[in-house]
Amino acid sequence: MKTRTEIATHLQRLGVRTGDLVMVHASLKALGPVEGGASAIVGALLDAVGPSGTLMGYASWDLSPYEETLNGAQMPDELRRAWPPFNPATARTYPGFGLLNQFLVDAPGARRSAHPDASMVAIGPLSEALTEPHHLGQALGKGSPVERFVELGGNVLLLGAPLNSVTALHYAEAIANIPDKRRVTYEMPLRGPNGETVWETAEDFDSNGILDCFAVDGEPDAVETIVKAYVAINRHRSGQVGDAFCHLFGARDIVSFGVAYLEHRFGRGA
Repeated sequence: MKTRTEIATHLQRLGVRTGDLVMVHASLKALGPVEGGASAIVGALLDAVGPSGTLMGYASWDLSPYEETLNGAQMPDELRRAWPPFNPATARTYPGFGLLNQFLVDAPGARRSAHPDASMVAIGPLSEALTEPHHLGQALGKGSPVERFVELGGNVLLLGAPLNSVTALHYAEAIANIPDKRRVTYEMPLRGPNGETVWETAEDFDSNGILDCFAVDGEPDAVETIVKAYVAINRHRSGQVGDAFCHLFGARDIVSFGVAYLEHRFGRGA
């Protein structure tokens, strides 16, 4: 069983430095047993970046009605009336993006963005700048916390998480100059000025398949395809943290690579 100090040491050996901005995607199972559990892992991450650094995660929402309202899908009236509005202060995170994110949200000083389905959590000096604003229609592309994370020179940490976890590459999908990008509509329940539920419709890029060829069940999406190509050119750092084999990517570099990858293969002149 590893300790918080050992995990922090492993992170520093991987390349995490004091003052860094790090977006973490983690698999607790892959990391193996750690004394103190997920709370200790959050502590180790904060130890590694130090008080001048900032930690970020993809929280989303366990009650996001994205699928229930996708592209005009109609919810039963009774279910719609009973659905709670999104409250960043109390909403649980979506477990499919990693159980560690709930511990990030619960950590002292954590701030969470206002987009229900794509809410981000951040802890540290840059937390407010990263999480505000976050409007519907700007989930992961321009105007989003992910854009600000990239512009601020953040690093993406895959802490035992699979290669298709690099959320920052959805920003590359959004800004790449390629035709026929898929878009979706969906509805989200927000809190009105008097605490009532207000359903708002949003349109955004399809993060489940930016092009038709990346939306085939059982086949790699654009994120996984790009990360595999990026790892092959060895411009990142890899190493062991706990029991997990991990990767550390410079966000600007992998996003730039991702945009070039998409435009070269799918741009109008391709």
